Amino acid sequence: MKFYLISPPKKNIFFSPENIEIMSEILPFSFFQFRPKHKTLKNRIKFVDSYYEKISEICKKKRIKMIINNDFEIAEKFNFDGIHLGQTDKSCIDAKRKFGEKFIVGVSCSDSMQLYKKAEEQNADYVAFGPVFNTTSKNKNKINLNKLSLSLKNLRLPFTLIGGINHNNFMRLTKLKPNNLATINAFWNYPDGPVGSAIKFRKILKDINLYENEC
Repeated sequence: MKFYLISPPKKNIFFSPENIEIMSEILPFSFFQFRPKHKTLKNRIKFVDSYYEKISEICKKKRIKMIINNDFEIAEKFNFDGIHLGQTDKSCIDAKRKFGEKFIVGVSCSDSMQLYKKAEEQNADYVAFGPVFNTTSKNKNKINLNKLSLSLKNLRLPFTLIGGINHNNFMRLTKLKPNNLATINAFWNYPDGPVGSAIKFRKILKDINLYENEC
């Protein structure tokens, strides 16, 4: 199990390439996703552009896949490894046609096996289920995790769990064996900052001997 780091939706005093580099020395990250939520495309592009060059260098050095959330227009302007799509966005087929079969496409599936099967049929590279806990990042009710757990054992695609994941609850998810846990607020809004948050996550993992197995 590794972590899927997602940017804050807008400017945040803790969000910086320097902090991301330090965090990547502390925890194993598979993905970093730019997730700007400004109303205009112009401001979303501006947000990405402010950090792109340095974060891209870190991701290449650390072999972290860099993903853009939703925006095809931003994906065209920068060199990303892939894109993450929600259910109201363009399809996985659209993304593969636009950016190539090797372009990573992740798809949000809530807790629906029908949506999972659709993503699998369209050759998605991974899926995400959530929110698994209550969260302020998504205006959605948390999913039925007990119901979902019965289906996770038979998935072919790698899966990420997202939504309200923090130091107090993430260990409840390890039994589901997710490939990644996606986090936003647990890092960027943590009182001691994202580096302090990463250190706390690592300490919990080391206490149960999971950290060494992932690094």
